[in-house]
Amino acid sequence: MRSDPAIAPQDSAAPMPRTAFITRAGRHARLADGPTEFLYGYAELARAGQPVFLFEEADLGIAPWGRLAEALSARVGARIGPSPRLTLQAGRALRSHLASFDVLVCTTHSLGLAFSAARQLAGARPRVVVMTMGLIEPEAPRLRRRALARALSGATLAVLSRPEAEWLRAVMPPGLAIRDFVFGPDLGFWTPGAAPAADADVLSVGNDRARDFATLVAAWREEFPRLTIITSLPVTARRANIRVLRGDWRHMLISDPEMREHIRRARLVVVPVRETIQPSGQSFALQAMACGRPVVLSANRGLWDAAQLRRHEACRLVPPGDPAALAEAVAALLARPAEAEAMGARARRMLEVEHVSSEAMARQVRSIAAAVEPGSSSAAAHQSSEA
Repeated sequence: MRSDPAIAPQDSAAPMPRTAFITRAGRHARLADGPTEFLYGYAELARAGQPVFLFEEADLGIAPWGRLAEALSARVGARIGPSPRLTLQAGRALRSHLASFDVLVCTTHSLGLAFSAARQLAGARPRVVVMTMGLIEPEAPRLRRRALARALSGATLAVLSRPEAEWLRAVMPPGLAIRDFVFGPDLGFWTPGAAPAADADVLSVGNDRARDFATLVAAWREEFPRLTIITSLPVTARRANIRVLRGDWRHMLISDPEMREHIRRARLVVVPVRETIQPSGQSFALQAMACGRPVVLSANRGLWDAAQLRRHEACRLVPPGDPAALAEAVAALLARPAEAEAMGARARRMLEVEHVSSEAMARQVRSIAAAVEPGSSSAAAHQSSEA
């Protein structure tokens, strides 16, 4: 694996550009004792005394319109890229709250599209960095790709999966600044616990549209231990050894410490995903690896670093949508618990030695923010070609 200057140690005393992190709801509540990975380096940079500030949508006056107006805005946004409602509200926020910032780090691509478009319309100062996965569907027409590229002109895309970043470079119009961004869990929060009981459950968690719980249920044999699925998605599982619990990260139906205990107590963790270019299942798989649990993971096109996972023998990879292969992988690990535990330990070690962590994300954000400081857009384009 090539070394990445974005995750190399940096002089912590050197100040970075004044940077605002813009997020959806729920992040402030996690600052005290929750994991930091979905803040994309903000918490670590703030602790280091860097000039970074966190704004949730509500802090900036960003809120849905009425039902019909919101539906119309969403339909228009689906065609042209940014949501008109979000773009108007982003423009107001640029004038009222964000005019003094050098860089805006938008932690969803919907926010990133809106702030990038609003910045262009207003001729505003801050440069925009967009944390993104699943920006555009492979089947999207060329017109939509061009619309997205226009909306993102002058912005930098920090893409959470190397395969997706390479694909975007191939299919999007030239000139768009695209950076590989290594997403990593909070290794201080997601830590190993005591060894799970011999009769412990197998665990699967997730809410994104690419989760494939149907394949997981089809793979689950009568002789397997109980499978616990935590999700807000509809799951049909009429089997005695499968239970479904309702869980949602944004609304904290299960707290972060409770989720950590679910992971620590699991014999195995299974992350079934459909074929997709986006890194579905990435965050939960990495959280489980950080806790030292053995993971079975679907190897789809969007798998963030298949070579790294294979080199460290950090998980069992199975073809997406294949119940038989999934069942065989689970059975093999259940039959050899010592090997499974060793794999979990290797996974934790991989995250440490390969700099896959929230601390490393903070260093990457510092590097990107320095490259896209106002007046240096050419530096971002150069990084795109070098990534």
